[in-house]
Amino acid sequence: MACHYAKWTLSDTQPDLRRLNPELATAAAAFSVKRRQRYLHGRVLLAEMMAYFYGIPLLPKIITPPSGRPCFADTNLPDFSLAYAGNTLGVMLSSEGKVGLDMEVIRARSSRILQLHNAHLSSAEQAWVAEQNEPMEASTQLWCIRQSVLKLSGLGNSGLNTVRLHPASARLRSSVLPDVQVASDSDSLFAWACAQSPTLGRMVQWRYHPDTGFSQIQESLTAQQALSSHFMKMLSLPPTR
Repeated sequence: MACHYAKWTLSDTQPDLRRLNPELATAAAAFSVKRRQRYLHGRVLLAEMMAYFYGIPLLPKIITPPSGRPCFADTNLPDFSLAYAGNTLGVMLSSEGKVGLDMEVIRARSSRILQLHNAHLSSAEQAWVAEQNEPMEASTQLWCIRQSVLKLSGLGNSGLNTVRLHPASARLRSSVLPDVQVASDSDSLFAWACAQSPTLGRMVQWRYHPDTGFSQIQESLTAQQALSSHFMKMLSLPPTR
């Protein structure tokens, strides 16, 4: 079955909460304005995807285990990952395996984040970035790929050293996920990366608007690759002996 990656460009309009448990809105009332907006919009998009793709009218209960990686309380339901970049929200959803999504705005990272990223670039990554026409864009895309794997594993930035990328050969190695694949693309403004374990098969991309619902952007990774010179799909290296 396909996994789905949907994007929603947010506005100041209040989201329609009809698919959410009222307790979610109550809990979000204590958040800052920015966090509340992201929290509610993220769950609204996830709820709309569950309704559209799986026919589940109300968002199922979400829990946050000790790993800090949110998931549905019912383990029989699909796995999901949420990400935000500027005013764009994304959700990746799949009924097979585990998923991790990251999105980044090109040139929008703080000096602290840049230092953190550069400190964890391997020599192979540094060499690849230096060869690209847009090093900042290339560097951001690698950061995005690494973060998608870390979100899948639930480690976050504490696990930066667990992921090694080999962009020239389109390979990666995670010390905690022996089998993981990542698809990623970028343009001058925006980068995204979708990770799935154990394999990333057919992935359909969508755009969501509350007035018109879901519209398909790309029906497959093959179609995405044909349209973009920045598209990458990374596969896991075999385990070291």
